[in-house]
Parts: sequence; structure tokens; C-alpha cells
Amino acid sequence: MELLPLVCLCLLSCSGETSAAGDGVKVVVKEDDDAVLPCSLSTKEDITGKLFDWKKDGQKEVFMYDSGIHYNNGLSGQDEQFKGRVSHFQDQLKNGDASIKITKTKMADSGNYSCIFPRPEPRQTFNIELVVGQVLTSWGSF
Repeated sequence: MELLPLVCLCLLSCSGETSAAGDGVKVVVKEDDDAVLPCSLSTKEDITGKLFDWKKDGQKEVFMYDSGIHYNNGLSGQDEQFKGRVSHFQDQLKNGDASIKITKTKMADSGNYSCIFPRPEPRQTFNIELVVGQVLTSWGSF
């Protein structure tokens, strides 16, 4: 049983790591760390004038960007859980990058996220799994 805290600590030490998981990506961070959820069009086309929408578990509105208007500058509809904690990388839109950053992650942020480009036909969706782990306090000497 004494190995359990050590194993948990080792598992969480991969903070910020991303890995391919099927057709999606898995991002693992420690609670209170920032998480970057990746989403880029393979064409690298400029998406400054496009629409992309991030959802959690298929329904919660995480972040929406529509030709320069988004949840941090006047667009309404964002889920309370994410207000004031989600941003995008404005300077990377010209490279087709719709990635977002969630600051001060919480256990409740763990789940399946979708980055959706609804307008190009066919619609493009990218899936990301976010795993937020607890920060373990000292369990004594090992």
C-alpha cells in the first residue's frame, strides 16, 4: 500500500503531456495548472474570419470564436464553469490554430472536449480528452 502514493505521484508527473488516443488527443495536467487543448486545421489556412466552437461532453459551451467575436469580448452563452478561464491564441489563427487554454484547471474540467468547425463542408470535428489530476500532498517519507 505504501507504493500507491508514489505511483499516483509518478502518474501525475507527466503534467501537460499530450498523447494520441485513437482519433483524438489526451491532455493530462495537475489541478490548478493551465491546460492547452490543441486544435489545428491540417490545411493551416487562416481562420481569423471563420467560426469554431469548443464544447465539453457534447453540450457545455467552453469557447466560441466567430470572425473576431468570442466569449471574452461580448459573445454570450458560455457555460459558467469556464467564464474568465478560457482564452485562445489570437496570433495563431492565421496558421489555422484554434487551440484554447483553460487556466487554473479543476477536477470538474476533466472530460471530453470537441473543437468544431461547422461551416466548411463537410464539418470538421477534433476530439480531445482532458484529465485533471489532484495534486498530492506529502505522505511522509518514502
